[in-house]
Amino acid sequence: MISNKYTSKHLHSNKEKQIIWKILLDDDEGTLVWESRDKDKRVCFNAYDFKQGKYLLQDFSFEEQWFLSAQSVKNNILYLSGFENEFAPVQKGIIAFDLISKRNLWQNFSIAVQQFAQDGLVVFDAKIAPRKFRLIDYNTGNAINDLDINTLPLLKNLANDILLPQIFNENKDWETLHQLKYDDLEILAGYRAKEGTFDQYILIKKNNEIIFEDILNKAIQKKAFDTFFIWQNKLIYIKNKSEIVSYLV
Repeated sequence: MISNKYTSKHLHSNKEKQIIWKILLDDDEGTLVWESRDKDKRVCFNAYDFKQGKYLLQDFSFEEQWFLSAQSVKNNILYLSGFENEFAPVQKGIIAFDLISKRNLWQNFSIAVQQFAQDGLVVFDAKIAPRKFRLIDYNTGNAINDLDINTLPLLKNLANDILLPQIFNENKDWETLHQLKYDDLEILAGYRAKEGTFDQYILIKKNNEIIFEDILNKAIQKKAFDTFFIWQNKLIYIKNKSEIVSYLV
């Protein structure tokens, strides 16, 4: 524990040997969504509502077991896309899935997402060239208006209010170092060489004193960018590739 006043939460999949592939955040609803995959080419989705302190999805799978991936989440609606095939990761179709009712609000397999804008989804029909873009409604999938390609950069994208660490050069103690200062805390993550492999650590310092330390991964063959971030007063990081750890800071 960081100290007695901090609380922790460990979120993980109930299925074994899954790797967390992607994390999505819904700022307005305080919901964290993650996508996990296993070696048997199965994909499942989890969603945790921090406001209510409960899972909205737990190891949830769709009929499509592999060629499906989470792209964004807004107002507790999860937006997913499919892929044409295993060797061409080209998006194909959109599914809008309500995390509360556990049902599809709408789906459209003839379009693909260009970008998630604040005013709606920017989509196009991949069969039409040159691409013709239009803005559609998040809740219904209905068209709002057509868009000129020159207007796309002017649209504001959905963005999360998160704090990310900075990457520092290597030094004698840490093979790589990620640092984030938050209030009176200094949060660090990095790699230490050990018998031909690397151990990855995260630690928190206050007034230059280490008050928390955890191991993210042990005996890994090469460095990977598994680090941490601050979101809504929570320190969040992935541990052992399959567990999300959250500390209220």
